[in-house]
Amino acid sequence: MKQICILFFIVCCCFFESNAQCTPNSIYQDSTYNIWPDTVTNLPVAYQGINYSAVLDIKTPATLLEATGGDSSILFLDTTVLGIQVSEFLGGWPVDSMELISLSGLPSGLNYGCNIPSCVLPGNILTCAYVNGLTNDNIGVYPISIIVNVYTHGTLDLGFIQYPYATDLYSALGNYEEIPGYKVVVSDATYIDLVHESKFSLMQNYPNPTSSSTKIIYNCSESQEVVFEVVDVFGNLVENRKFLSDKGLNSFVFEKNLSPGVYTYSITNNHERLSKNMIILDK
Repeated sequence: MKQICILFFIVCCCFFESNAQCTPNSIYQDSTYNIWPDTVTNLPVAYQGINYSAVLDIKTPATLLEATGGDSSILFLDTTVLGIQVSEFLGGWPVDSMELISLSGLPSGLNYGCNIPSCVLPGNILTCAYVNGLTNDNIGVYPISIIVNVYTHGTLDLGFIQYPYATDLYSALGNYEEIPGYKVVVSDATYIDLVHESKFSLMQNYPNPTSSSTKIIYNCSESQEVVFEVVDVFGNLVENRKFLSDKGLNSFVFEKNLSPGVYTYSITNNHERLSKNMIILDK
């Protein structure tokens, strides 16, 4: 009987260890509601065909006001209680839990989970979520939004009665809370160094040579307008576009019916012009 109990304990430990794929960083224990890394540091780069792993440390909100980032307008709840329409101030209502609904926009092959398997995270605790997997999606920038729902409870004062009430953001507003600004950059080993640069840089088109479409990838140190041009070996301009680019890695697909040969493509901002060659093959 004792051996059975020991075996059961070992199996349980192995089960929880295999399902707990992140451990929260204790330095955030005394923080208010937040998620780390923030959208400035952002998620690490994912390299094609290489296992990916990232951790999000989460300090869940203690109150509904904290959950909304101090926006008190959301604390007025319109609802019908006992047949009476009320608009009641909910400031300070405690957060029972915050549910991580999804990480919208993840490249295919990457999945998320939480150290609490249901991803229903109690209020006012330090916890974590993780992203892992393997992707072979095209090189580029994939915008990510963290989608959450927040559950709360309190008492509605109707004057003649104190009415206990529980609700959540989706039920009250018809939508979840969206935290935008995150991204996963999918790259390959060719661009490992360039991805981390903070300067204006242009990368080799991919694939090269190409007979049809190819991806142009460049990095900006700030949000800015850039001009993209392509010229042939005789210096004739065959393409001219303008792009409003984001800070960081940017990409787009160039596709044009060009004669086989060597072409020079370039991007220009207010201070600098960068150029590389591409080879167009016969179709």
